[in-house]
Amino acid sequence: MDKSGEASGFGVLLRAGRHAAGVSQRELAARAGLSVAAVRDLEQGRSRRPRPTAVEALVGALGLSGDGAASLRHAATGPYPAAQQPPARQVQPAEPIRLAILGPLTVHGGREAVPVGRGSRRVVLGRLALSMNAPVPVSDLVSLLWETPPAAPANALHTYLSRLRSALQPPAPDRAAVISRTPAGYQLTLTDEQLDLAEFRHQVRQARRAEPAVALDLLEAALALWHGAPLADIPQLRDHPLVTAVVEERIAATLRYAELALTAGQADRCLRQLRELTTANPLHEPLHARLIAALAASNLQACALASYTEIRRRLVDDLGVEPGPELMNVHRRVLRQEPMFETAPSFDESPVADKPRPPAQLPADIHRFTGRTAALARLDGILDAGHHPPAVVITAVSGTAGVGKTALAVHWAHQVVDQFPDGQLYVNLRGFDPGGSPMTPDEAVGGFLDALGVTPQRLPADPTTRLGLYRSLLAGKRILLVLDNARDAEQVRPLLPGAPGCFAVVTSRNPLSGLVAADGAHPLTVEALSQNDARQLLAHRIGSHRTSAEPDAVAEIVDQCAGLPIALAITAARAATQPGLSLADLASDLLGNRLDALSTGDASTDVRSVFSWSYQALSPAAARLFRLLGRHPTPELSTAAAASLLGLPSARVRPVLSELTRAHLVSEYALGRYAMHDLLHEYASQLALDEQPDAATVRMLDHYLHTARAADRLLDPARDPGPLGPPSAGVTVVPPTDHNEALRWFTTEHRVLLAAVDYAANAGFGPYAWQLADAAATFLYRQGMWHDQVTAQRHALHAAAQSADVPAQGSAHVHLARTYIRLREYHETEAHLRAALELYREHGDPDGQAQTHHYFGALREQQGRHREALDHAQQAVAICRASGLRFGLGHALNAVSWYHILLGNHHDALTAGQEAIKVTQDLGDRAGQANAWDTIGYAYHHLGDDDAAVASYRRAIDLYRDLGDRYYGSLTLTRLAERHRAAGRLDSARDAYQQALVVLEELTHPDSERVRAELLHLGM
Repeated sequence: MDKSGEASGFGVLLRAGRHAAGVSQRELAARAGLSVAAVRDLEQGRSRRPRPTAVEALVGALGLSGDGAASLRHAATGPYPAAQQPPARQVQPAEPIRLAILGPLTVHGGREAVPVGRGSRRVVLGRLALSMNAPVPVSDLVSLLWETPPAAPANALHTYLSRLRSALQPPAPDRAAVISRTPAGYQLTLTDEQLDLAEFRHQVRQARRAEPAVALDLLEAALALWHGAPLADIPQLRDHPLVTAVVEERIAATLRYAELALTAGQADRCLRQLRELTTANPLHEPLHARLIAALAASNLQACALASYTEIRRRLVDDLGVEPGPELMNVHRRVLRQEPMFETAPSFDESPVADKPRPPAQLPADIHRFTGRTAALARLDGILDAGHHPPAVVITAVSGTAGVGKTALAVHWAHQVVDQFPDGQLYVNLRGFDPGGSPMTPDEAVGGFLDALGVTPQRLPADPTTRLGLYRSLLAGKRILLVLDNARDAEQVRPLLPGAPGCFAVVTSRNPLSGLVAADGAHPLTVEALSQNDARQLLAHRIGSHRTSAEPDAVAEIVDQCAGLPIALAITAARAATQPGLSLADLASDLLGNRLDALSTGDASTDVRSVFSWSYQALSPAAARLFRLLGRHPTPELSTAAAASLLGLPSARVRPVLSELTRAHLVSEYALGRYAMHDLLHEYASQLALDEQPDAATVRMLDHYLHTARAADRLLDPARDPGPLGPPSAGVTVVPPTDHNEALRWFTTEHRVLLAAVDYAANAGFGPYAWQLADAAATFLYRQGMWHDQVTAQRHALHAAAQSADVPAQGSAHVHLARTYIRLREYHETEAHLRAALELYREHGDPDGQAQTHHYFGALREQQGRHREALDHAQQAVAICRASGLRFGLGHALNAVSWYHILLGNHHDALTAGQEAIKVTQDLGDRAGQANAWDTIGYAYHHLGDDDAAVASYRRAIDLYRDLGDRYYGSLTLTRLAERHRAAGRLDSARDAYQQALVVLEELTHPDSERVRAELLHLGM
């Protein structure tokens, strides 16, 4: 008899029955009490003839009866019934891939191994598998692959992922991609049945809910999936936190498996697993205790005593400690030849020490906690999603001083204590304590070990060993950790458990982005209270009848208190202690002088007094900087801006900023960037009234103007905004070095620049207003920040008009017109262009006139009036020729070429475009050359001259790359891709689209969605 045929027939019927019942392999295995691997092997014909008990279990699990049950039973013992034979031409779908990472990395498709390459590709695949179905940040992958990343790491990474995708992509066209790009990174999407780690975790979870006998079988099947250390053949991942967590999961499962085996009198079942793990973990006392017990229960008392002697020697020699109660208890039982756990006691029991109570270290809950509904819901959602996590779940709660981070964390922790039966650990890490140094991780671990019942005599002397003991005690437990007031990720990371089951809430004034990027922490920023929450706080403190009677006053109080709980609490206290005082009166006081209105007469709660304690303790330099921060237009600034305010080099200012940080007067929320909340900023501005602010203000404005001008020249090298005098003495200017750095600087500082424009326009520094607005114009325009552009340029226009600066007025009019084109507000566009043209004509400025005609052409193009657009461009050309404006001539000719294309005059477009190239080449205007080559390529595109179009596009792309102009280079790449696609060169089209997409995604530009859609259309 052909046994493979029998198994195959049984597998076909079993698969058909499962599909008819609508259950997965995992669900069927759970119902039948089998492993997923066993069910899979039966379906795929890889197993021997199934046992009768397994067949009956499957029949019952599928709910089969009558002919269906008979057919399945017959297929298990004989040939396929004729009536049940599948059609001759029926083809089973291709098997999905299956990854194994519990040992060396292997990939299979059905029975065949799938080659995925070596080196970097295996590193990437292994890292993605560790976070199956969750995005892995690009930065995480890059840091794994390169100590010093190449010039374009995203491109190199994309190459690896494209090859992996080709190797892993299932053949069925209707299946989703195995590896996909998400906004948060790259993601490997698999079912639990396709990854051995997911199957291991599922069976462990099943075992937790099963009866002991079933749990023993489930854990045995789960541990059988292991074939060595996780990803043993990929050294780059050996010490990765996720790999460490997986190893801890295996240890926890093995400990439970051994306990169940010993209780069932089947000690021999767990010996191999225990021997393997104790060899790999020579100082892990719980593992050694179970090995000794299993050896003794298997009548190997001599081996058991020898094992105890060896582990005791290691503990004494290496750590200087005696074995703990668990090992001593097991050793005593071996010596007395007592039976091992006839009544299944826990291994934590010990006759020499009482089992410690679960730790309960949470501080008292907050009285009448108010609001934070969204934040509490977010924490609840993270907890719900993490009930069966692949690693420790971490939430990083950040926010400025006094915003209520600790109150939120402690209140939420009290609401969920019942979900953590093994206890709650709390520590104040003193990360921002001005009265002392931050707590070291070793100090915190010592306190936790004490709470977990480790006596001083058992405390290892070596900090690394203490940390290992701490993590071992948490393995397999469900404990809530609140790590409060953390300084940074490095202070927190050693305190995180190694195995899943625990939940850590970390609070800090810093955003802890390192925990988010490397450890998968869920960021939660605590902002000032929302208006609703602030109203609720007031209602709770002074009564809802009063807040309901004066809603407008309540809204004003909330606004003036900036949502800060301390300010709201003081205002509520005034209202409660002075019931005859209306809320409108309180609001009026806040409008007049917030700090006076928030005075309580009690130094411990008076806002100004609380601030003054820190201020008066400052050194003279720090006190002066704090006062000058009140002159800064926003509550946040960089080190360089602070240095300019003081007129000192950055190196001398950093210690001063550190002093302000330690005093809680500012917080360093990112490297080199500082912030204070609104009330502190107002306090500083009042102190600054005694300063002579003009010199400091000029230095500050010079810092922003000169840095912005340098950054703008990198974004648009062809633009000539006119001469700029040198910065004042003492100004720190840190000009960006390339396009990317310039873009990052503007991204970080543009809100400050907008505030500086407003400040300069209203404080008598008019020229700075229009110069700063002009310097930021290119960035705001390219980023699509149209309304911000309008606001800034209106300030610029007002300041230029006050100083009767005609060129500045004309420039502001042109910027406004250019922006209103994008906003489709053509009436405003027309008005500003006409105003600019009139000013430039009166002033005799041909360059300005040419620019204005250029944008008149852009307006007419948007309106669909292409012939008029061409006319304006030709007028710009004529003005430039008559005035000898060679620079403007090149750009005007390029515009003429473009409009000819839109009118279908492709040969005329080539004539104008070729002259534009000659003019820009003679001037060395490489940006103008790039634009002209792009336009000519588009003309050739429409003429059907494939070779010329591709060559022109490539010339433009090379020039854009040399210039560092990534955005316009990406636009030309998309046109090149369209040309390749039209010519049927689909692979080249995909490559060009992909290069464009990498740039647009890094620039977070909305065009990326269109390019991504084109790639999807091409099958990427």
